[in-house]
Amino acid sequence: MSTTLLNAEVALSKDIGDYWASTTTSAGNVGGTTLVDTALMAKANDWITDEAYDMLTEEPAGAAAIDEERKISSLDNSTGTLTTLAHGGQIPSGIDYRVHRLFSASDKRIALIEAAKNVYPACFKEIQDESLVSGNWLKDGSFEVWSSSTKLTYWTETTSTVTRTYTAGLFKHGSYAAVLSTAAGTLSRTITNDDDLMRLAGKTVTFTVQGKCATANCLRIGIYDGTTTTYSSYLDQTTGWTEDDEPLKVVATIQDHPSAVTFYIYHDVAAGVSYVDDARAITSENPGLYIGNLGLHANRPHQVSIEPCDYHVGSSWEVVRDWIVNASAGYIYLPDSVTKDLNLRVRGIGYLDFYTVGTTTPATTWTATIDLDEPQLKILSAEAALYLYTQMSLPNYETGTRDDFAKGASYWANECEKRKAKFGMKSPSATVSWGLE
Repeated sequence: MSTTLLNAEVALSKDIGDYWASTTTSAGNVGGTTLVDTALMAKANDWITDEAYDMLTEEPAGAAAIDEERKISSLDNSTGTLTTLAHGGQIPSGIDYRVHRLFSASDKRIALIEAAKNVYPACFKEIQDESLVSGNWLKDGSFEVWSSSTKLTYWTETTSTVTRTYTAGLFKHGSYAAVLSTAAGTLSRTITNDDDLMRLAGKTVTFTVQGKCATANCLRIGIYDGTTTTYSSYLDQTTGWTEDDEPLKVVATIQDHPSAVTFYIYHDVAAGVSYVDDARAITSENPGLYIGNLGLHANRPHQVSIEPCDYHVGSSWEVVRDWIVNASAGYIYLPDSVTKDLNLRVRGIGYLDFYTVGTTTPATTWTATIDLDEPQLKILSAEAALYLYTQMSLPNYETGTRDDFAKGASYWANECEKRKAKFGMKSPSATVSWGLE
């Protein structure tokens, strides 16, 4: 269930009566300042408003680009010629385009991005995350949080090239895995990434990683406490992932006053390719688990569940009660009675936004998508229309037109409420927890 920013803009344009799409029938001039379409001969010249813009929705062969927008100065309906500010090149025949007469496509894009947040709580992103593990000291042990496709947010790569994969069969936990290749090197988690790791002083830690590598003596893991590095054996198989209950594993006791606490994933053969996922550092205690990157509204889950057995497909999840949330810091604390080293499921809701597929950073490109579809898309459209008629209109229009836009604002404010009442989403059920701060 998703809609591109461009398709959301089409829905908005149709809602406010500002939709015109057609195809050029002849080439414009070489300078790119004209666009020719015989369908425009049916329009009056004053159909073009003072705020009219065109937008190319197809890539021309020349220097002009898809999604280019240019101010329209006039229409000659005797030939169907629009005169515009110069495009990047000549607009040939057969190019799809749009005309926006009330607001430019960029205005509508801004309105939709703002509306994505304003529709909350009538519309929201439903979050069901299964990347956390009870008792895991490692923030983002499942390699889910990337600032780009080659840069993990909470891990540090050294020498090896690290990339993200979400190809089926190449990840094991959550939605992504990390791939190490090109050169021998490491992926590591240190106190620089997470100062909570200093609390492991004096504790015995079991560090495990699920791995996949076709090259012998290539992939292993280790724990360093500033004095001693304790290593696991190398991955001893050349096909498939490690077994669920037999990951790469190393156990070490951190010294009482360590100068460093570092968890290493070693990729020791440059020609090899190592896939790693589901890194866990487990002790006898239940540490705070970071949920600040899950996108939950105010960092407050609706429900937390635990799987009776890791990777046990089809097993029933058991609801966890009496957890505590430090919302400002983004941590959840499970009761000591909860079994460690088991998969967790965190459910809740968060704000919507537009994202490029496979990323977690909001995007403004027309191909970016939002987790909405009809009929909830009608709420987004109405909220965007309200934004256009209030935030982007009233300060910029003369007295004679301001009244018309004020009426539009009043209409869309009322329409927003009606659509929210009719099409608003139902929140997932919540577990009462008296431990919320």
